[in-house]
Amino acid sequence: MEGLGVMRIIITGSTGFVGRELVAELLRQKDDVTVIVRDKQKLPAEWMHHVHVIEASMEQISELEITDFSGREADLFFHLAWNGTAGDQRSNVSIQLQNIQYTCDAVSLAQRLHCKKFVNAGSIMEYEAAQYLLSESAMPGSGYIYSTSKLAANFMAKTVAVNYQLDYINIVISNIYGVGEQSPRFINTTVEKMLKNETIELTHGRQLYDFIYITDASKEIVLAGKKGKNNNIYYIGNAAPKPLKDFILLMKKTLKSKSELQFGKIPFHGALLSYKEFDTEKTLALGHLPAVSFEQGIALLAKWMTENCNEFKI
Repeated sequence: MEGLGVMRIIITGSTGFVGRELVAELLRQKDDVTVIVRDKQKLPAEWMHHVHVIEASMEQISELEITDFSGREADLFFHLAWNGTAGDQRSNVSIQLQNIQYTCDAVSLAQRLHCKKFVNAGSIMEYEAAQYLLSESAMPGSGYIYSTSKLAANFMAKTVAVNYQLDYINIVISNIYGVGEQSPRFINTTVEKMLKNETIELTHGRQLYDFIYITDASKEIVLAGKKGKNNNIYYIGNAAPKPLKDFILLMKKTLKSKSELQFGKIPFHGALLSYKEFDTEKTLALGHLPAVSFEQGIALLAKWMTENCNEFKI
């Protein structure tokens, strides 16, 4: 990322799993970072005196003006904030509809701050929803409330950005994992079960998947924001996906787990993405090749989870 210079950057969602590492990466690159947070007491101690802080909830973001930022304009706006990314809240209609409004509000704030570019944290689930729900035989689970909200937020935010003549980029986040995440997502729950040698019920595992370690993902997100082109989509992940079953078997081997893997026990209802939906090479062409292999990442995560076993009930 040589030659890009110091940039003034705004981030929402900075205290989340991805946001924290994104801020860390931007600070390593000596950027001028401002975070918008609900509670500044939750900021990591190492950020003190290194980031500017605007204390405001997403409900209040529509009220913020450039004067709240001491009149400081910005170059780039990363919008990562999103409530209800895991668990039962994914199917909470009210929460997910609010997220759409907050995303559009964030674009409007970026315009008031005279930002040159807005980066929306999208999801691979947007593509799953678009493909699956158009089928007359679709039987969507409640989790599709989250997926369709991500899709709507992307389309609406892009429309708002175009009307503001603000460059817009949607990053497609596949499956980011690693040290520091505590949500009940697939990788965390599966690693925990494997560490306990529990029997694990699974789908057939033929669906294509991709996983990227958090430090590699943050570098790709920064590159997409700094070097990405207007109205482009940048996939955050690796160039070549594999069947989910392959990843699960590799996890078991890496962890030397005795878990019984019951493939096909859980019915699979949803889209089977081919990954031709994404230009997986485009982000890599910006200048970063993932450095942490899946085996290395799983080993790091398992070590961290074991050391923090009270939090994970291991």
